[in-house]
Amino acid sequence: MGAGLLNSLAEVAKRLLQDRAEDRGPGGVSRRRSAAGRPGEAAVVPVSSFRMVGLAEVQGRLADRWPAVAEKVHATARSVIQRHLVRGDVFDQHGDDGYLVLFATLGPDEAEFKSRIIAREIVERLLGEDEAAGLNIAAHCAAIPAQALVDGDVAFVLDQALEAAESKSAPTAPVSEAASAPWVFAADGPGAEGATHGYSPVWDTRQMTLLHFRAHASRAWAEFDDRTRELQAYKSDIALVRAVAVDLRGLAAEGRRLPVTVAIEHSSLSVNSQRASVIQALAVIPGAARKILTLEISAPSDGFWTYGCKSFLEMIRPLGVGLAARVRLDEAQAMPPAGGLKCVATDLEGPPLREAASLRLLTAFGGLARAQGHECAAYGLKSRALVLGAIGAGFRYVAGPAVHPDVGGLSTALRFEPIDLYADIQRAAARAS
Repeated sequence: MGAGLLNSLAEVAKRLLQDRAEDRGPGGVSRRRSAAGRPGEAAVVPVSSFRMVGLAEVQGRLADRWPAVAEKVHATARSVIQRHLVRGDVFDQHGDDGYLVLFATLGPDEAEFKSRIIAREIVERLLGEDEAAGLNIAAHCAAIPAQALVDGDVAFVLDQALEAAESKSAPTAPVSEAASAPWVFAADGPGAEGATHGYSPVWDTRQMTLLHFRAHASRAWAEFDDRTRELQAYKSDIALVRAVAVDLRGLAAEGRRLPVTVAIEHSSLSVNSQRASVIQALAVIPGAARKILTLEISAPSDGFWTYGCKSFLEMIRPLGVGLAARVRLDEAQAMPPAGGLKCVATDLEGPPLREAASLRLLTAFGGLARAQGHECAAYGLKSRALVLGAIGAGFRYVAGPAVHPDVGGLSTALRFEPIDLYADIQRAAARAS
C-alpha cells in the first residue's frame, strides 16, 4: 500500500472534520449526501477494496507464463477502476491481488453501489482470459470514522476496517459460471474457446473492406415452444448486447472504433422490462461507438413493427444507435418500407436450401430491396457461389464462412478484394507448384 493513498485518507478525514459545517464538499457534491453524512452523524471516509480471488492459484498453475497473464489482468483492473474515478478519488494496489480506492466525495451507500459496478465491470472485462478459470472479484466497502483516521495510525485503522468489512460480507460480484468457463479477453482475437458470442466479419462490397463486424449468439433456444423460446431468446439477446458493450468499451479505451451490428429477436422487445434492459445495456456504450453501432431486429410474423418494436424505437432514438431489419429469405415481402433503416438483412443460417433455390431467392430479395430503396445484407453464406450470387443480386454487405470464418473478438479491418474469395484455391496452387 503506497504512502499516497494513506496521505490522501488522512487529508480527506481532516477536511471533513474541519469543514463539517459547510453544505458542499469537493466536486460540488453535497455533504448531506456524501462522506460527511447527515447532521449529527459521525463523518466517515468510504474506502473500497477489490481483491482478485484465486489469483495465487492461477499463478501457481501458469508458472513461467504467469507474468504475461498477470500484466493483462492488472492492466484491465486498473483501466476499469480509473474510468470510474472523479477528481479527488485515489486508488492504489493492495498486495499482489487487489486494489484500494478512496472515494473522496461519496457517502458509504454511494461508494458501495459504485464498488459493485466496478467489480462487475472488471469481471466482464476479464471473463475469458485463458487459463484463469475460477478467478472472480471480491469487492468490499468500509466506512472509516474520520476521527479515527486523524487520531490513530492510518494504516492500522484502514487494515482493521477492511478486515471487519470482509468478515461480515460476501463478495459482491461473484460469477459462478467462471469456475468452469475458460477466460478469454474479448478483444484478443479469433478462436476464443468457450466464447458466448462471436463476430462475423462483414464484407462491404462497395468499399472492398472487411470493416464491419456482426455480433451474434448461439440460437440453441430455437427448439423450445413459443413462450419458452421467447424467454430464452431474450436471455441470449441481452447477454449478447452486454458482451458487445464490454468489447466496445475495451476498444474505446484503446482509442479504436469499429462498426458493429448486433442481431437480436423482435420478441426480446415485447415486454417493458426487457426493452428497458436492452436500452440500459446500450446506454453504457461510449457515445462515439454508439454512432457506428447498428441493432438488427428480426421481423415478426405479423407485420414488421409491432407495438413493442415501435415503443423501443422511440426510446432508443436519443442514443443514436442505427437500426436494421432482418427478414427471412423466403419472406421478402415482410421487409418494412425504407426510411430510418441502415439496411435490410437476411440470414441463410438455419435449415439449408438447395443452392439453386437460395440463389433464386437472393435475386428476388435483392430486387425488392432495391425497388424500395434499401441497402441489403446477406449473412451465413456458406459457398462461393452464394457470395457471388448475392453480390450479383445487389447485396452490399455479405458475410459467412465463404467470406471469412467467425472470430471471437473485434480486430482490425482488412482490405478485401473479389480475388480473396479464391484464397483456398490460391493456397492449393502455391503448394502444388
